[in-house]
Amino acid sequence: MNESLYQHVYSSLQYQQDDVLEKFVEALKADYKQSLLGVIFYGSCMRTREYQGAMLDFYVIVDEYKHAYSSRWHSIANKILPPNVFYLQVKLHGQFYRSKYAVVSQSGLNSAVEKSFHPYFWARFTQPLSYIYVVNDDVKKWIASVQCVAATIFVDSVKDSVEGKFSSEALWKKGLQLTYSAELRAENKQRAGVIYNSQRDFYDGITAALFSGKSNDVPSSKVRILTSIKWKLRAILGKVLSVLRLMKATTTFVNGVDYIAWKIERHTGEQVIVSDKLRKYPLIYCWPLLFKFYKQGKIR
Repeated sequence: MNESLYQHVYSSLQYQQDDVLEKFVEALKADYKQSLLGVIFYGSCMRTREYQGAMLDFYVIVDEYKHAYSSRWHSIANKILPPNVFYLQVKLHGQFYRSKYAVVSQSGLNSAVEKSFHPYFWARFTQPLSYIYVVNDDVKKWIASVQCVAATIFVDSVKDSVEGKFSSEALWKKGLQLTYSAELRAENKQRAGVIYNSQRDFYDGITAALFSGKSNDVPSSKVRILTSIKWKLRAILGKVLSVLRLMKATTTFVNGVDYIAWKIERHTGEQVIVSDKLRKYPLIYCWPLLFKFYKQGKIR
């Protein structure tokens, strides 16, 4: 493993805690008991620390699905198409705070990051993370090692797509745009730049560690074409996986349709009216809405 990269990632992986996060940890400990290894905090709420009216994002790491779930269906679904996504809200001082969290096992995450052609996991674990609970320091070290693998795969997959003069900024903006396009996401065109600029030191540190002492050769046209084909295939695969994950989430995510509508409105400014019919039968009535926003470019 690249020691410089590991030290950079490990030092960036900070413990984050406050009264709201502690309430979430208590609830997750109660639900997952001894199977709970760690809770990772990521996304915009981690960066801003503004929780009211927002949806906090967590990754819940468990030892094995058979220990984590009483439901055999949840265990099977998590193995076949990880992760399972759930809704959790807590109440503190009369105020409700909302979150969605994704469950993945330690071995499942290792495999998903290291072996997956699609960037769903390695793109997410390349971004800055903090943790709000780990059962021991070995879990923190393991999270950092997963981030190192994810970052290495991310950069290797993106670097030959960068056009013009190569720079850390160009690398990460291009990479974030490509990974967004590989899923059905309600992200505007400026999102990649906002993400990079908000955590520039973190991303530049990865670039410096991975390219230290190496010459940045201009890729051949053959390499560029092959890289472009790979990303087009990831985009096709990603659309299918996104729809399947949305379908699966209707069995695990309370108020999932309302969350998706809120997410689209937040990122695009387009208001989504959720009818009782859509809320009750999302798998039947979601398709016209999804097609409309996909055609308009609201989701990609």
